Amino acid sequence: MRVIDVIKDYRCGCIALSGGIDTSVILLASLKTGFKPRGYIAIYREGVPRDLIYAEYLSKILNVDLRYVFIDPAETNLLRDEVVRCIGPEKIDSHGDGGCIEIRNDIVFYTTLKKTKENGCECVYVGSGGDEIFAGYSFMLNLTEQDLEKKIDSMIRGRYPEIELSRCLGVEVVAPFLDPRVLEFATQIPINCLRTGSMTGKDILREILATNNLYLISERRKTPAESGAGTISICRSIYDT
Repeated sequence: MRVIDVIKDYRCGCIALSGGIDTSVILLASLKTGFKPRGYIAIYREGVPRDLIYAEYLSKILNVDLRYVFIDPAETNLLRDEVVRCIGPEKIDSHGDGGCIEIRNDIVFYTTLKKTKENGCECVYVGSGGDEIFAGYSFMLNLTEQDLEKKIDSMIRGRYPEIELSRCLGVEVVAPFLDPRVLEFATQIPINCLRTGSMTGKDILREILATNNLYLISERRKTPAESGAGTISICRSIYDT
């Protein structure tokens, strides 16, 4: 597995661990190299952090240190300003909802990466690219094979806010799925292997987790960062309904 090659090269001491498919595969690959990164998960104090149970499950079953990054409601205005400063106001309102979706999503990455920097992490693994490369978004499941190939090709070159924020914060992040070696391998995988009859998305990554007895994670539905951390309750978007 090419992800392991990337892990061996960097050996990051920390990982943004949501307990989702992508970061769980990266954590598993790291453990298979004999290296155990410290996990970080963001939690909004007035939200429902849907990722928490999965991250804690991984922490216990794999004996991985998990640190909580709490987001206080009183800090959201300041965090919003910091995210806008980092990303740029022109990118914040790409959905036309006043920037709600971007803000409540990017705050999760911003606070997590900021905490890893404060804790002295030399580099941090992130799951960027997993959804784009391995057909993890629900709308991808209904595309024709030809359209799905085109969509994956275009989305790989899209925006990854966690990487943009890391540059602003001065934090080195490593996204194994976006490494050229992994991309070269992944783009050769037949579409019918990326999206099988189960129609769940990211079937190859799910199979890796299931093979390693991480069934609770392998059967997870996709959870956006704002739902995983609970920051979805910060604001209402016109797209929420």
